[in-house]
Amino acid sequence: MLLYFSLVPMTQAIALPADLETGRDIFYKHCKACHGDKGNGKTFAANVLSPPPKNFTAEKSKKELTEERMIHSVTKGRKGTAMMPWESNLTKDEIRSVVRYIRENLMSVKE
Repeated sequence: MLLYFSLVPMTQAIALPADLETGRDIFYKHCKACHGDKGNGKTFAANVLSPPPKNFTAEKSKKELTEERMIHSVTKGRKGTAMMPWESNLTKDEIRSVVRYIRENLMSVKE
């Protein structure tokens, strides 16, 4: 009887899935200026925008922001805020990726 073993390199075991990596890249390119490196909204923009950018790390945000609401906000923007619609700049998959990145890595929300 022969046994076959598959050895997975350690780098693959700890690497981000492709969609989270894409989401991270999009966040740092387009979102961090307003929402901050850590998603807490502590940026220069927070001092000049009214209302200030969403603090994703706040407990209130974690309770209120469903994945569906976040996808809608990124897609269509938020009326009365500086949050612009991204549907003409990002694909649906990219929008889902950045929302997933924010939820999992900045909000610590696991689905």
